[in-house]
Amino acid sequence: MSQKERKNQLHDLVSLFSTNIVQYKSGQYDEAKTRVDFIDKFFELLGWDVTNKQGWSESYRDVVREDKVKIDGSKKAPDYSFRIGRERKFFVEAKKPAVNIKEAIEPAYQVRRYAYTAKLPLSVLTDFEEFAIYDTRIKPNKDDKAGKERIFYCTYQEYEEKFDYLYNILSKDAVLKGSFDRYVEDNKNKKGTSEVDTELLALVEEWRVDLAKSIAINNKELSAVNLNTVVQRIIDRIVFLRIAEDRGIEEEDLLLSVTRAENVYEKLVHLFIKADAKYNSGLFAQFDWIDHIKIENKILSNIITNLYYPECPYEFSVLPIEILGSIYERFLGKTIKFRNIKGDTHTAIIEEKPEVKKAGGVFYTPQYIVDYIVKNTLGEKIKDKTPVTSTERQRREGSPLDEIAAIKICDPACGSGSFLVGAYQYLLDYHLDYYSKEKNVKSALKNAKIYEAGINSYKLTIEEKQRILTGNIYGVDIDSQAVEVTKLSLYLKLLEDESKQFKDHLFKYSDNTLLPSLEENIKCGNSLIGTDFYAQGNLDFSEEEQLKVNCFDWEREFAEIFKAGGFDVVVGNPPYGFHQIHNDTVKKYFKQNFVSSQGSFEHYFFFYEKSLKLLTKNGRHGFIVPVTWLTIPSALSLRKFILENYSIKEISWLSDQVFETAKVNTLISIMQKSTSSKTQVNIYSSLDILAKPNKRITFIQDNFKKADYYIGIFEDDIDQKIIAKICNKSEPLKHFCRPCSGYNPYEVGKGIAPNGRPHSKKTVQTKPYHSEKKLGKEWKPEVIGRNLSRYYINITNDRWIKYGYWLAAPRDPANFIGKRILVQEITGGTERRIIATYCDKELYHSRDIIPIKFDSDSINPFYILALLNSRLITWYHHKRNPKAQKGLFPKVLVSDLIKLPLVALDLSKKADKTKHDKLVSFVDKMLELKQKEAAEPNQQIKTMISRQIEGIDKAIDTAVYALYDLSEDEIKVVEGER
Repeated sequence: MSQKERKNQLHDLVSLFSTNIVQYKSGQYDEAKTRVDFIDKFFELLGWDVTNKQGWSESYRDVVREDKVKIDGSKKAPDYSFRIGRERKFFVEAKKPAVNIKEAIEPAYQVRRYAYTAKLPLSVLTDFEEFAIYDTRIKPNKDDKAGKERIFYCTYQEYEEKFDYLYNILSKDAVLKGSFDRYVEDNKNKKGTSEVDTELLALVEEWRVDLAKSIAINNKELSAVNLNTVVQRIIDRIVFLRIAEDRGIEEEDLLLSVTRAENVYEKLVHLFIKADAKYNSGLFAQFDWIDHIKIENKILSNIITNLYYPECPYEFSVLPIEILGSIYERFLGKTIKFRNIKGDTHTAIIEEKPEVKKAGGVFYTPQYIVDYIVKNTLGEKIKDKTPVTSTERQRREGSPLDEIAAIKICDPACGSGSFLVGAYQYLLDYHLDYYSKEKNVKSALKNAKIYEAGINSYKLTIEEKQRILTGNIYGVDIDSQAVEVTKLSLYLKLLEDESKQFKDHLFKYSDNTLLPSLEENIKCGNSLIGTDFYAQGNLDFSEEEQLKVNCFDWEREFAEIFKAGGFDVVVGNPPYGFHQIHNDTVKKYFKQNFVSSQGSFEHYFFFYEKSLKLLTKNGRHGFIVPVTWLTIPSALSLRKFILENYSIKEISWLSDQVFETAKVNTLISIMQKSTSSKTQVNIYSSLDILAKPNKRITFIQDNFKKADYYIGIFEDDIDQKIIAKICNKSEPLKHFCRPCSGYNPYEVGKGIAPNGRPHSKKTVQTKPYHSEKKLGKEWKPEVIGRNLSRYYINITNDRWIKYGYWLAAPRDPANFIGKRILVQEITGGTERRIIATYCDKELYHSRDIIPIKFDSDSINPFYILALLNSRLITWYHHKRNPKAQKGLFPKVLVSDLIKLPLVALDLSKKADKTKHDKLVSFVDKMLELKQKEAAEPNQQIKTMISRQIEGIDKAIDTAVYALYDLSEDEIKVVEGER
């Protein structure tokens, strides 16, 4: 439909409404008619297939329209959810024209609650007479005026005038082309913005604190382990029942009713007992010691009453399970302990777990990463396969109909269950799409695989969802709390699309129990340490040490799976760091049982090795891990293990940081237990990995072996030949000079603050050892990374540091004096060039500058500087060092510098001395010109000097190319002209 046709139809729609407005604004004309007569048609003009005329499968239809579900006068779902694929983009809440959209508080609060809980940035409130767009990133409050966070408003009389504006924001075309996202970003009100997962995490952590303190005070006999267990179980049960209430699966105000009792916890336990009979899953399993603990009424009453409308700003019926998972993942990073101060041994406190603190925090895997890995592992395994389970006779005859039912998926470090929930969702979608096809519907209905939820709309039966869950999904985690959270997440995903109007179907095929037991699917144990650990002897461990070891026998715990060969799919985000190395016995075990321990005790190395061994023949493996394993020497044994035994199907390089709080660059690897072949490398310039990569390179995997097991994913065949040529003529930089490190001035817990104690947060914030003036002989001139440019330092004389042992990590003062080259850690400009200059003054700096020291006079620093600043060496650095490819803050590190290939000239030979002296002369002139350029006030003369600098820079590049004997074609490759 052309834009002109859209506007003509809009004109007719507006005219019809205007002609009959009195009738429409009467109480007789309801919301349902408004939706059908006007709102549906309006959004169809914006390009959305509101009624699914194209016949898309249930999982991928453009618009999900909810039938009204009212509980206690309050709806529990938005009227429309507009989607691309399965991803929600915005909600539309519809009202009848009699409602005053501009002034009414309740409808605005309602749509904001829906969208805020669902983590959507914008949503719409309309009765067709009026149209309002809200920024729904701001936490709503029941007392907010209707205009709060409203960023657009118009009436039907303005539709024709505003149509292009609305089309460019809310049309399907606008969403697909990114206009919607740009509008969201342009209208971002950063002040007051707090996303739902952050707010909910704070709320759940508040519950934990209140419950832990109350239970600890009133139940002195509880150990810290049991205290953590009971608090976790109470929170999990309340969360589950509250979500079930909002979906209409449980009676309204079920939890709220117990707050009126004299003994709230006793009444709550009665609810849990009933729920145990109803769900029969282990989530509500009875334990006498848990059922009889004492908790103050006001603690539980406060938690529960603040989960209900209108005080509660969250609408649990639309809360994505993935968001809940991200909350729990961070929640699991802390634990309850007892304070032990002056005889007080039973006051509960909350602390970050030691392993989490050591790792720098908890890093929840973003949903788009989960989806990508699941699609390229599980998706490949079930592609074009039928989900119909075969009969006993068909199984005896070798029927292929049970292929999907036989597939086993595992996450060996499941955490809150994000990957398992993602895999489960993929399977649910695949089955529903298959059963909903016209040729399969009749059979699927007859065999209770699906039921009819509306006209040409189907849902999987609870029995089928249970079968998929228990038959396909498996996970292990060392943390017992994580195991319980994973089960909770999977149970909530099982019930995610259910609601009150389909309640009869929930119990029709499942014998009056909704949730299957997951005890045989999700297990607690150490994925890396088997029970053979106990054969080592010397096992006199404390209870805390035993919990850290927590041995796990894969072959015994999943005996049937390993009889069949192993898991078909392994996915996950394994732990990074070294926190499991907590005693010599454990270290000895890893050394004896993991070939990847030959270089390092990095955990994700071990998880790679162990989880790949869990695969059956042709099984698929998908991890997100740090990029460093591709190239670092300590991962050599891991690379050998992988390259000699598995096929790397794909490596997807993510140039931006995936984890908000973790300063680590990552990649996605997809591997298969099969003979090695070709490896596809996808280079992404952003985190939009659902789009096409900006570069795709295919490698022969055996070439990685031939390259001494170095996996250079940025080098194609031509690049590799040039690199080999460069290296054959060179020696590493460390043979000529010595890169070292700058200092770290401040860090909590390190150094000595002015008060004589280690640095505190206040020390880090106030920076007491920095000044704009020299305050004494201990005060030294300081520069920072951005003071450097190629061949120049901008010394401002307004930065001074009091240098000494009181800093967090001081370095040898010799690093900051004498002749040396200074290299900026962050590479610069659009080309991300290495930035280096010469310095022989006393000048101090932190780690954002790398000093290269010369311990003898045998080499001229200017010669080394010419090579470092050349295009060729930057090109080599980009090809060989993953951190050079980062989207944000690309770096050159000390470990990179020491390996840079530099030509070693023999100055006793006339030809070599001529080459050397020529480069030294160029650099000498370049340093002089850079000083003149910086000091010159006359712009015309400054421009002239700049042109001279440009000419000498090109001359240096030309001389360097000649030094390495590069041909014209090879130079074009380096300069990106081929």
